[in-house]
Amino acid sequence: MLALLRQVNWPEFLEVTSEDLYPYVGSRLEPYVGSLETPPEWERFSEARRLTAIHNLRLRHELGKVLDVLRQHEIPALALKGIVLAHTSYPELSLRPMSDLDLLVPPEKREAAVHVVQMLGYEYSEAALATHRNQMWDLAANEEVAPPLRHGTSGTLLEIHSQLECSEPILPMPVQEFWSRSILVEVNGLKVRTLCAEDFLLHLCLHQSRHHRFEKGFLPLIDLRLLIESQAQWNWSGIVERCLRCGCATWMYLSLELARDLVGAPIPDTFFRGLSQPNNLPELRRIAEDQLWSAKCEKQFVPGLVSRLLAEPSWRTRARMVGTRIRPVGRREDPGMVHPAAASLVQRARLEFWRLITTLKVKVPRYIFAWRSGYLNSRAIQRKATVRRASNSLFQLVEGDMSCGRQRALAGVRSTQSQ
Repeated sequence: MLALLRQVNWPEFLEVTSEDLYPYVGSRLEPYVGSLETPPEWERFSEARRLTAIHNLRLRHELGKVLDVLRQHEIPALALKGIVLAHTSYPELSLRPMSDLDLLVPPEKREAAVHVVQMLGYEYSEAALATHRNQMWDLAANEEVAPPLRHGTSGTLLEIHSQLECSEPILPMPVQEFWSRSILVEVNGLKVRTLCAEDFLLHLCLHQSRHHRFEKGFLPLIDLRLLIESQAQWNWSGIVERCLRCGCATWMYLSLELARDLVGAPIPDTFFRGLSQPNNLPELRRIAEDQLWSAKCEKQFVPGLVSRLLAEPSWRTRARMVGTRIRPVGRREDPGMVHPAAASLVQRARLEFWRLITTLKVKVPRYIFAWRSGYLNSRAIQRKATVRRASNSLFQLVEGDMSCGRQRALAGVRSTQSQ
């Protein structure tokens, strides 16, 4: 390892490594400090850890305030993803960066929860809403729109969800099941309710694979490894059963095999035997690994809309995407808030105004910067489009394989019933 470290071109290493990995990479390099001359670039890792620790402490403080006010209004909430992982699975708080807080509330309580946190100073940023709607063509008809609320003083981002990637209406498992199995964990002295270990694993796998299609890089794989290592006992047969019942076996097989092979997650062979190997696994692995290795932090800006349009195979789909981008704001962009008709029209007009302002103040300067920096060129755009096209292919291949699997399972059930 020391010989390898002496050969690394550290400026290049920083350039190709996503910044969300800097804190964890720095912690893995700590044992070698003193055994070789420390490169000056290692200070970037230390700085990232310090900033992550400060940011995570602020998020923990905000989480306590939000949960307290929700509790006062008798609104139950589960904490999800980063804030739980950072405090329960990672050895130090400074190792797991996160951009926001994610909470799950019952579907019938979501509007009330939004109203309650608004009393704490959280608001939907109109600029954020205008930007968020540009990605709405990626959402299925039954997926919720959950843009982040921003606290006016601290700047903390908060997302309030009523759905999970592994529950209805996206997959056939009632969200009430996940609530019934939820547990209490300690987040730096704060008692927080979250998903049980097996459900947490299911949620993380589907969030990084089916939802993000491995475009978030290696941090989610490290999350999986440390989550699995943090629990002494796992009900792997129960996880297999839930995968089959949800119809997400291929996504789970692919996610956990990548976590095992690429970052050393301790997953037993019995899990993979229980699900059986998916069709076209070598092709799925190739595409998924390309997605993982292509994931970087936003050091180079490539226009998302242009690359997404190029990634689509048909002009009809491209026209639909352009139409989504330029059409007037609809009711679906009004995230969970209830307004009288007149107020709704005013809100939509304000969103249209802020969409224009966002384009002028944020996107146009980014385009100019990218052009002057040499990032805005046909080669970069084509490369981004290739990654996006592969992401679409991965989704179609996996969903097709799972559809066949569900049909085989249904045929097996019918055969057993007839006998």
